[in-house]
Amino acid sequence: MKTRWERIEQILFVLYLLLMLWLLFGQRAGAIVWDEYAQSLKENCNLIPFRTIESYLRLVASASSLALRRHAFINLAGNVIMFLPLGFFLPALWSSQRRLPTLLLTVTVVIVCVEILQLVSLLGSGDVDDLILNLLGAAFGWLIFRLTARWRESGDK
Repeated sequence: MKTRWERIEQILFVLYLLLMLWLLFGQRAGAIVWDEYAQSLKENCNLIPFRTIESYLRLVASASSLALRRHAFINLAGNVIMFLPLGFFLPALWSSQRRLPTLLLTVTVVIVCVEILQLVSLLGSGDVDDLILNLLGAAFGWLIFRLTARWRESGDK
């Protein structure tokens, strides 16, 4: 029988997944420009690690425009924060995901699929730096899961 906490985790996980689908794909629907598709793919793909991160860190540190600084900060922090819940919910809901290497492998597969889908649909970009930041967020989520394990277990009784 499911405990109250497990039901709450399941509901929150479903709500998180719906939010992620909207953030990753829904809010840019209709923005696809099919002309020059191959060129668009090339422009929206970054396979060089830390290229985007470095660029955004430079903007955060020295951009003269507050709007540029805010955009760069939101991009960096958002990519970490967006996957923090996944790092928490996967081990909370599935015991097979409680080891960090297993969790990171699962999250890597999910993120690579999302990045490829965003790239080929032109609803975003395919960026290896998103993978890096998203994995960092998932690792923080796993850490929060580990730190709150006793509290959650005591609440189940």
